[in-house]
Amino acid sequence: MTDRAALYTVAVRPRRGGPLALGDIDGAGTALGAVLAEILAGFSVTSDDGARVVRTHAVAAEGEDVFAIVQHGRRGVAADIVGPAGRVRLRQTPDDLQLVRCGCLFRLPGRERQGLLAVQLSYGLGVKDLFEQGLTSSFRQRFPALTLVLERVMEPDVLRGAVADDRVERVQLVGDNAPDLARWVPGGARVRVAIELRAPPGSGLGRDLLGRYLGGDASALAEIDAFGGVVFDRARIGVRLTDGTRRTVDLGHPERGGPASRVLDGVVRDGTGEATPASLLAALRAALVAQRFAPAK
Repeated sequence: MTDRAALYTVAVRPRRGGPLALGDIDGAGTALGAVLAEILAGFSVTSDDGARVVRTHAVAAEGEDVFAIVQHGRRGVAADIVGPAGRVRLRQTPDDLQLVRCGCLFRLPGRERQGLLAVQLSYGLGVKDLFEQGLTSSFRQRFPALTLVLERVMEPDVLRGAVADDRVERVQLVGDNAPDLARWVPGGARVRVAIELRAPPGSGLGRDLLGRYLGGDASALAEIDAFGGVVFDRARIGVRLTDGTRRTVDLGHPERGGPASRVLDGVVRDGTGEATPASLLAALRAALVAQRFAPAK
């Protein structure tokens, strides 16, 4: 299993004006890192339906960093927990709460107006939505005139790089104007139609058309959206990234690319399968350093 981290920017904004210095968010020298460390100590939030829970397992602050190990999970699942030999070890009922740990590292330089957050994606699961709701709500209670803003870091050149390196492996065209649908859907109900073209990286899939479009040739889009005499109204491009993971880019907004994530190298797991805090902290720090000093594109 490859450990990854999702990346976010962190800022504090007043009702009017730009973001505030992270080392003094209230004009009285209060640092955001100190505030978040206090909020995360004993932090717990439950979704409105009671099914999802996020809570802090441990938190530590050092310099401009705030590191938290967070547990998140959900109720409502009935299941047998089976061991390697196939025997049932325990029975999970809908009232049980399955908790997964993940590491979260804030880097909040006092003189800067924007910090970074790296959140470990445990078993491919994200924690940000409910975690953010709880953090921003607690922050607002302390500072009613300020807003804590967490925004996903985007990578705008994902598609351009994939086309140039021949790493496009899927093109999906979607529309609702395909002909001859009456025999499938009586009454003229609206139906979305999609076709998908797949090929392994290195096959040249879409290389010429996408290259022309990204190079500024607006006429190429009409050729991309047309297939088999049908004109589609949306195109999604599936690419393989240089680290082997996959990303889907909406061709209508190629500049958005996709959400940034980084591989967490050097994570060590203990005898129970949990990442050791020291190795996880080091890996998250390396991910933030790599993001901070990534070359501009």
